[in-house]
Amino acid sequence: MPDFDLSKWYADCTTEQGDAVIVYCAELHWRGPAIHYTNLLTYHRGRPARSRFSLRKQPPPQVRDGSIGWRSRAWNVEACWLEPGMAVREILFDSPAGSLEWDCVAPRSAAQVRIGADEHFRGWGYVEHLRLSLPPWRLPICRLQWGRFINATDALVWIDWRGPYNRQAVYHNGAAVVAQVIGDREIRLADSETVLTLDTSTVLREGALGATALAVLPNLDRLFPAAMLNVRERKWLSRAVLRRPGQPDSMGMAIHEVIEWP
Repeated sequence: MPDFDLSKWYADCTTEQGDAVIVYCAELHWRGPAIHYTNLLTYHRGRPARSRFSLRKQPPPQVRDGSIGWRSRAWNVEACWLEPGMAVREILFDSPAGSLEWDCVAPRSAAQVRIGADEHFRGWGYVEHLRLSLPPWRLPICRLQWGRFINATDALVWIDWRGPYNRQAVYHNGAAVVAQVIGDREIRLADSETVLTLDTSTVLREGALGATALAVLPNLDRLFPAAMLNVRERKWLSRAVLRRPGQPDSMGMAIHEVIEWP
């Protein structure tokens, strides 16, 4: 096992009503016993986003033929992503010090999430798995933009790294494409005619990681350097429209974020 080994799952579901649920499930092996981390972020239109955190060991999403399932007994959650489509896999960074493997397990799937007896989400969902074998603060990156847009006919996912090492990975309906512009409000593909417009109407989470996503971890200052804790994240839920010449507008929900290193 490498000195640093992080396995991180991300899964989501957005509804036509503009609600969203996001699941993070991670396991870190580094400097002692394994650290288990689960975050459940829920948003209902018109209300503040809510985050629940746990450091108890919980099973990661389980990939089966034709579906992905996740269950949390601690929070009484059951979730499934059906007909996930063809997975996309890339090694986004590779060096003698370690690598980052990205596995987009479900670019677009029919998703259902039940939390307790009364909280239900049904819509389109996305699932990915990252495997990182070097500390993230050692990645040669200053700014990261990531996002996914899904509806019944289209699935667009984008990753854009900027810094000493630049890297872009963009897939539209399973095919690799090139983006001319990747911004907070617009994704423009290289043909200059395919454009995704994002309204950035809802901020799901914003702030330094040490005060938001990582705040639940004990002894943060001993575990991670200040450079990591001061990384700033801004995550949006947007209504979005994909426009292409000669085709009807393709409307759906997008979850996207920008992460900036100090």
